[in-house]
Amino acid sequence: MSDTLADPKVSPEAFSAVVALTVEICENPWLVGSDHLGEDPDWREIIIPKGYGIAEYRINRADHNVILTRIVLF
Repeated sequence: MSDTLADPKVSPEAFSAVVALTVEICENPWLVGSDHLGEDPDWREIIIPKGYGIAEYRINRADHNVILTRIVLF
């Protein structure tokens, strides 16, 4: 994921949208518009605002944290 955001071709707007979404996910991992991946409700995906791409993340309830696992930019 860090390689995706470090790419100089990523626009400042897309980068900012991902950062803002990351903060939102940390505040509430069950955001409106997010959906579980497969059978596991703790694996989630959500569209990055303004259609910049998709973010996937994992909620670790035992450790009380959220890990952003993948960003796919369009």
